[in-house]
Amino acid sequence: MSPLKIFVIIVAAGKGVRMGSRTRKQYLALGGIPVLSRTLMTFERCDRIHDIILVVPKEDKNFCQEQIIDPFGFRKPIHLVNGGKERQASVLNGLEWIKDRAADKKETIVLIHDGVRPFVGDKLIEDCIGGAIEYGACIPALQISDTVKQVCPDLNVQKTLDRQFLYTVQTPQVFRLDLICQAFDHAAETS
Repeated sequence: MSPLKIFVIIVAAGKGVRMGSRTRKQYLALGGIPVLSRTLMTFERCDRIHDIILVVPKEDKNFCQEQIIDPFGFRKPIHLVNGGKERQASVLNGLEWIKDRAADKKETIVLIHDGVRPFVGDKLIEDCIGGAIEYGACIPALQISDTVKQVCPDLNVQKTLDRQFLYTVQTPQVFRLDLICQAFDHAAETS
């Protein structure tokens, strides 16, 4: 059995259109440090993670190297990968980078995280890695406390959903490499 290898794909290829800012939200400063750099710092702290794959727009790769990565002296290898047209394509580009270098897909764990979410806790990261090692996949989820209504297209209430069975999911979403690759293959075959 080969030693477990753990990668994180940080997806930061979005344009941040909903924010309405000229600067992409991942590059905005938070306390003088770009949000994306803060996200990298979070995963830098996790000793179990070997490599960070940072997925960004192709035209931003030099900027990210010079402004997001280099000024902060990261110890872990950070590999810049071109983003795709949509998030799913960006994640796939990160997975392809890992697949080309993974000795054993069943002994490789991949975390997928949003670049604009720097405040994920160290314990949550560790717990998700542990869950993926034990079960093959793990995502953080929060049970909702709000009342949720299902509505018709005309916005008339159809029914109240039972919140006991409703959760919101967050990132990092963590998978054994072979399983997430199978899921992407299945999605490609069935869409």
